[in-house]
Amino acid sequence: MSNINIIEMCKIYSKNGFKDAAYKLYKKYAELYPNNDDKIKELNNLFGNIKPIEEAENIEDNIYKYKKGACLYTELQASDYLYVIKYGQIGVYNIFDNKQVTRRVLSTNDVLNGYSPISKNKLLLTTAIVLHDSIVELIKKEDAVNLVQSDRNLRLYFVKVMSMRIYGTISRIRAFKANNIVSKFVIIIEALIKNELLFKSLSRISFQYNINDICSMIGIEYKPNIEDDLKKIKALNILDGGYLVVNNVDEFYKEYDIYKQRNSYKIENN
Repeated sequence: MSNINIIEMCKIYSKNGFKDAAYKLYKKYAELYPNNDDKIKELNNLFGNIKPIEEAENIEDNIYKYKKGACLYTELQASDYLYVIKYGQIGVYNIFDNKQVTRRVLSTNDVLNGYSPISKNKLLLTTAIVLHDSIVELIKKEDAVNLVQSDRNLRLYFVKVMSMRIYGTISRIRAFKANNIVSKFVIIIEALIKNELLFKSLSRISFQYNINDICSMIGIEYKPNIEDDLKKIKALNILDGGYLVVNNVDEFYKEYDIYKQRNSYKIENN
């Protein structure tokens, strides 16, 4: 990742209101490139007056209270922890094509893996930001392994979560291979619905993802006419900012089955 990219990342997160993420990227940049006086001066002018959000309050053992906007880790510096959200909401983002993209939004009882990805693909590097005041338990990797081995319920939980991650990856591959925009979106939205229904029953789902986020998931460039194509999905509603709502999950699956059966939608052959 070039130093120019890091500066742009700081600007994008700051512009979108995530000042703590911008600050931590800025400070890490200064550590990585201490001799690049011109760029550090530029960053000082841009972010020198930003005050980082106060440190999380330790309320019990490894359980912390984080303020809204707090940055847990960045694309430049991963974490050594699993974050178990006792209460609250955390967003996972990265910068793709000079835009901030929502990779995941996690809520109460979800678990966020802050470890560095094994793959060197830079698109897998992310920044995690607390979206509401949250209570979070931090678990070290070695402790997590011991807990999973000793706690059957926790083991089943992780099996479900990892299975859903695999399903999501397979869905992205299928979406890449699909030969039209609507089919690509239907595949990904179905995977997102499955994820939402993993531990709860819902008939209507409001996603924290917008059209641009999903474009980045399936490797296509956002264009204004995509919204017109998506209106062909009757169970889907598009809100301001391009955010997506499935008004009726059952009706969506009826449409999904139709797309599966069409020759242009090559799920069964891939």
